[in-house]
Amino acid sequence: MKQYYFQYVYYLKKLLSRINLVLLFFLLPINSYSSEVFFVEKGSAVIGDVKKIRVSGYETVADIANRYKAGFQDLLIANQDSHHWTPEENSEYIIPSMYILPEENYNGIILNLAELRMYFYMPGSDLYENSKVITLPVGIGRLDWKTPLGETFIKTKVKNPTWYPPKSIILEHEQRGESLPREVKSGPDNPLGDFALKLNVDGGYLLHGTNKKYGIGMMVSHGCVRLRNEDIKLIYYNSYIGTKVKIINTPIKLGVHKDHLYMEVHAFNNKEVYSNNIENLLTTENIYKPITHVMNFSKKNPDFLINWKSVLKAYEESSGIPVIIGKRR
Repeated sequence: MKQYYFQYVYYLKKLLSRINLVLLFFLLPINSYSSEVFFVEKGSAVIGDVKKIRVSGYETVADIANRYKAGFQDLLIANQDSHHWTPEENSEYIIPSMYILPEENYNGIILNLAELRMYFYMPGSDLYENSKVITLPVGIGRLDWKTPLGETFIKTKVKNPTWYPPKSIILEHEQRGESLPREVKSGPDNPLGDFALKLNVDGGYLLHGTNKKYGIGMMVSHGCVRLRNEDIKLIYYNSYIGTKVKIINTPIKLGVHKDHLYMEVHAFNNKEVYSNNIENLLTTENIYKPITHVMNFSKKNPDFLINWKSVLKAYEESSGIPVIIGKRR
């Protein structure tokens, strides 16, 4: 009888796990390429795959970003040979929806400023289910209003938030001859969108939605983290107060997948803060950046054979797309 009881409990847990997953998919927007749920394979740090589409007539890069739920800057970097704003009709266009996880194992949210992207890790429902990761493009702080680095957690969650512009933003608008109301109720004019998650960080930094169609995948905010409204809704309903949030700035990522070593590079700027859509030029002063990362990996994993030519090429191209730079011997 005891054996049947444990079997019953096991299958009940599996059923509840599937129900939770169905609810999660229900909250995902239809055709949302950026918010797919990935089951992380054990021993693998690479998720997703690169997609290629055909550009419809009169579509701008911003239109494509919204249609495929991608980041604006991601598309520009991955399609450097394309027209900057309006790709040629019916031309092939890359959707860079393949990623190296910032960490293989985590429970919570990791925001990598260097790639303007968030990773939401959720543990499996039992010992037999792999952990899940949702990845989303975000808008972050401008260089003069940097999003802070560090580890924190979600302190409060608010649906239909009211926005109280801080004095610094009010002053910035006044210097441009504009005036801001001291309070903006929830609705189409509210820059916080439909949901806001306050972080336990001095300065009142938020993860929030937006009332602007464009700007996701760009450095446009005053330090807060913007998401599309359907994406922040997903985070809101699947997170809890106390969910860990780690904000990092990691332009170079390495990850193993099926006995191959992948490298993903996002371009540095002069101050090495955030990323941009220029290539990394190899010089005697910065060649240590990609080499050091790979050398550190090789010391811990001597069974991998490294293609150093591919390493340097990946660094120079800095396409933001994972490429193979080595394989297990």
